[in-house]
Formats: sequence, C-alpha cells, structure tokens
Amino acid sequence: MEPILKVGLLDDENHPRILLTEIIGSIPGFEISFSLDDPFRALELLQNRAADILITDIKMPGFSGLELSRKINHLEIPIIICSGHTEFGVESFKVNAIHFILKPPGMIEVSEALDKARSIISKTKSPEKEYHQDFILVRELGEFKHVFIKPLDIKYIEQKGELTWIYLDSGEFIRTRNRLYATIEKVNRPYIFKIHRSFAVNYMKIKSLDQGYCHFEENIKVPIGREYRQEFVEFLKSKTLT
Repeated sequence: MEPILKVGLLDDENHPRILLTEIIGSIPGFEISFSLDDPFRALELLQNRAADILITDIKMPGFSGLELSRKINHLEIPIIICSGHTEFGVESFKVNAIHFILKPPGMIEVSEALDKARSIISKTKSPEKEYHQDFILVRELGEFKHVFIKPLDIKYIEQKGELTWIYLDSGEFIRTRNRLYATIEKVNRPYIFKIHRSFAVNYMKIKSLDQGYCHFEENIKVPIGREYRQEFVEFLKSKTLT
C-alpha cells in the first residue's frame, strides 16, 4: 500500500482552499496537513516538513507563492501552483513548480497534479537522504557527547580562534574544535553561505542587510567581508522576486 502523502494549502482566499480540501478528500492516498492564508506560517511549517506537497496561490499579502517556492526549493517539496492568473504560468515553472492549475480547480486537474507529485517523491525519496536532511551530529567542546542539530535551526556560524561557534534560533550555541570550513562542509546545506572569513549565515534567517552587515532578530548583526560581498549579493539576487 502506498503511503498517505500530506498536502499543504496556501491561498489568501478561503473559497479555493475549501474547494481543494473537498477535492483532495475524495482522492485516496492524500490528506490535508494545513490550510493557510499566511505565507510566513506556511514557510515555517514547510521547513519543519509538515507537508510532502504544497499547493499555493501566487498573489498574496506578505510574499508571493513564487517567492515562497524559491525559499523552499532546497527542501525538494513538489510545488503545485493554483492561480487565476495565467500570465504567471511560465514564471511558476522557473521556480520548479511541477504543475499549474487554473482556478477554479477541478477534480481531474488536481488528481493529475497529485499523481505527478507522488511519482516525483517516489523517485527522489530515500531513507538515506531523509536521514541526512533531518540532522547533523556535532562533537561539543569539553563534552564527551555528540549534539544533534537540525541545520534549519542554525542562525549563523562563527570562527573564534581555534573554535567554531554554532548559534541556533533558540539562543543556544555549540562550540566545536572544527574549523569554519570543516563545519560548513559538515552542515552541507544550500542555505548556509560563507559571507566572511570568520562567518557563515543561514540566509533564510536574515531579516535585513546593508552594505556591511546581515541583520538578524534580537539586534544581532554579522559582518559581510569585502571579498565575499559580490558573490553573496549575486546569490541573493537569484533568490529575489522583482
């Protein structure tokens, strides 16, 4: 028996989500994990693997479905665009959306899109890959133990002398004898980016940036090295919806 796949719905209008919920409820092998009008909350849930598939509108307050798709691209979650704006059809495939459904969604179209998503998941999903994505193990300084860390929880990483400090969203930090380059290699995630000879950041945690610093919550700022700035700016441009 095929596993039941969780589908997340995102649309600032309630009616399309109600219609999609009814349609998906009649298709075996799928269930709704969340139905939201808030892209920020949806991003948080998707980063925590609350859904296997995302069906999203494009135009929404906060940020668009296309921008959200770019933010979760590394998670390899199949994305289905459901929109009344056909002019965004081409743009949706530029962010690796697997299907475009024109509103109002119909049973056949939704079923075909979900079957395509299941096929993609079955080809790319493996126990080894899921294990790699869930966490990393870090040997903590002064402790005879390894600490489990979810890479998505990392805010930034700093090299201090012979030690590397890993700062987490929770406010906690972990010190390890690995050098910065070795720590980055161990984390090995596309959203961890070296921006200074002594710093790497999780770009998804950045609240704002200027010419010299990346700014995070709680008035934390991390310097951008002059020799790294151009590459980092070009990288961010590739993630920006204009």
